[in-house]
Amino acid sequence: MKLSHFDRFWLAEHQRQRDVAQVHPTDLDQPLNAEHSLEQQVLQRAERCAIQRNELTYVQRWHQSRRLLTLVLGVLASLLGIGTTQALLSQAQPISLLFAVGVLVLPNLMMLLLWALFALRRSKPRGITAFGLQLMYWLQRQPEQAALAASWVEHCQRQRLLTPLMAIVTHGFWLVIATFSAATLVLYLSFNDYAFRWATTILEQPQLMQWAQLIGWLPEVLFGVAVPEQGGTTSTADFSAIAGRWLTLCVLTYALLPRMLCLLGAMLVWAYRLTQLGLDLSEPGYYRVSQALQAQQRGAQVVDADAGDAAEQLVFHYARHGEGELIASLDYEADPSWNAAVSYWGVVASYTQKQALLKQLQAQPVAHLTLRVASSLTPDRSSMRYLASLAPYTQALKVVLIDAAGDTYRAQWQQLLQRYEVNYD
Repeated sequence: MKLSHFDRFWLAEHQRQRDVAQVHPTDLDQPLNAEHSLEQQVLQRAERCAIQRNELTYVQRWHQSRRLLTLVLGVLASLLGIGTTQALLSQAQPISLLFAVGVLVLPNLMMLLLWALFALRRSKPRGITAFGLQLMYWLQRQPEQAALAASWVEHCQRQRLLTPLMAIVTHGFWLVIATFSAATLVLYLSFNDYAFRWATTILEQPQLMQWAQLIGWLPEVLFGVAVPEQGGTTSTADFSAIAGRWLTLCVLTYALLPRMLCLLGAMLVWAYRLTQLGLDLSEPGYYRVSQALQAQQRGAQVVDADAGDAAEQLVFHYARHGEGELIASLDYEADPSWNAAVSYWGVVASYTQKQALLKQLQAQPVAHLTLRVASSLTPDRSSMRYLASLAPYTQALKVVLIDAAGDTYRAQWQQLLQRYEVNYD
């Protein structure tokens, strides 16, 4: 099976979630192409792991289910469009033009408005997209397939693909309804004789025509077709013919064209964001693997960046006052079975997360600060600099070294922490 650009990043996200749960990557003893960038190596590793676990079969089944579901929804939408028009034209004649416009156009416009109000606010599956995903989850009954499905959603959310994808599904569904509705209307009006009129029960005639002029303004601007007016020298047959053409253009203007433009815009956004796919190697899982790959390519040598004058300049000053306790994990949490305490801040991996923790401590120093560090990580200068930047905002700093399977750098961490008199376990 040939993987697409999207699939490769999807498998990388799936593998990242596995790496977060694992104590230590177990497959990095197999060499990767060192000529590629670090991101390409992570993608290559994810694809290789998927092949070893036979997950490409599940990816293929996912795409088969997606194509089948697309076909089913397309058939359902076409039946809705045909059935709506048939139900309208089966009404007793003459058919109310205002009622016809409401039946063929109003639901589409209302759903378009709801989509604009809610679907763009949060990147969360809604509407027909949520319904389709639930069916996909139901079709993926094996645990491996369910895990891949969850990774698919997470991947789309991280890469900002979920919003344009939901737009494509929603607008595509309603575009099919509008297309078949308009096509059925043209077909029936071309080969059958129907009578139309302006009819109302509670509105006065001037009010009715005001509504008609309001509805007909945009079709008149786009196609130059005025609102049909009943009476005068216009015969009933001529009025019905003009009214039929006007009704068709209203469906085209208010139902088909907006959905077509929205669908085109969503597809352009989707295509653009596909070209912008990338991996944030500071994320938990990616960071650990990227560090292991770099260490492997360096010949597994420890870059002990505290050697030299720059390291000697680090000074740990501690606060005189502080309240409470705070626990955080540096780069990732190495022990998935560990039960986080109430005072657990979370994982501090990216630059943004590190700055957020630092700002919180600056605003409210703590009495005890505990940092959980995986001993499989290489001790480097940046880590020690970050520890030194946290020290002024706590009375007591403690590092808990978490052992991991495979080679570790526990001794190097202990030596480095002893140099700066930082407590550790």
